[in-house]
Amino acid sequence: MSLVENLKEHSEELGNGVEKKRVSDLEARLTISIPKDFTEYLFELNYAEVFGDPIYGIHPDDEVLDLYSQNKNMEHFRYGFLEVFANDIDGVIYIRPDTGAVYNANFGRPIANSFTEFVEMLLSEGS
Repeated sequence: MSLVENLKEHSEELGNGVEKKRVSDLEARLTISIPKDFTEYLFELNYAEVFGDPIYGIHPDDEVLDLYSQNKNMEHFRYGFLEVFANDIDGVIYIRPDTGAVYNANFGRPIANSFTEFVEMLLSEGS
């Protein structure tokens, strides 16, 4: 099952996605390249709620959900980590844009090799 199909099947709420220009503008503003699978999420959904917690997207009118607001000028971002999700069980979750690997707040070893793998793990925790 694809990332988007998996999220559609397991999310309480979903967004409608954003156009490619908004994603490329975000990449330019943050001076990063967003990994392909997270870009697919942004294009197709841009918002998904998993077990009551949102996966961030491009939402300039809502700082809590906005990738730019959650990352620009933040210490984790200066060290190469893009915050994409947070909940009480898993804590804060980050993607390394250069590798696509997913980390938790201890920043030691990746907890998943990709955003897609992280979503699969997250959804299996709730099963």
